[in-house]
Amino acid sequence: MVGRSLDNMKKRLVPDFELAFESPKETLGFSIWNTTNLWQRKIKEKLDPLGITHVQFLLLNSLASLNKDADRSITQRMVAEQSGCDKMMVSKVLRTLEDKKLLQRKDHASDTRSKSLLITTKGMELLKEATPLFLLAESAFFDSLGKKEKPFHKRIRKIIKINNKEEVSEEDDLDSNDD
Repeated sequence: MVGRSLDNMKKRLVPDFELAFESPKETLGFSIWNTTNLWQRKIKEKLDPLGITHVQFLLLNSLASLNKDADRSITQRMVAEQSGCDKMMVSKVLRTLEDKKLLQRKDHASDTRSKSLLITTKGMELLKEATPLFLLAESAFFDSLGKKEKPFHKRIRKIIKINNKEEVSEEDDLDSNDD
């Protein structure tokens, strides 16, 4: 049995071409992925005790932000656009928030295909409690960037826009002062 294992080891394939990397740690994409996972864990630690997920918090916050303009009904599509999240995922998460009595969905006044979204008192209270926890986790995680946080954020947003084939504005361009 041991002899067979050694025979198989002798037959292992060795690439006859240059590999993309020796270790994934050498790639920028892996570092971003790793950073994102770590950041999400830190946010989750803060929000879990409140019974709300990170994406639920983000969508509730987006809805509250949109609600500042009281002259219009807020729709699911508006929340998806404002948050930058996938429409189908937003729909599912908003249903969960409705089940938790954190928001209400009512018939839209002028568009029969849409629902108007309203944060409930319970939803606003939860958002008020969750916001400082989120901000604390966010601040602690990115604190090591110091003054370079804004230019770093600008670069990330520019990469996202370019890869989403969105228009890049002058505001997205980095000033020489940013470095």
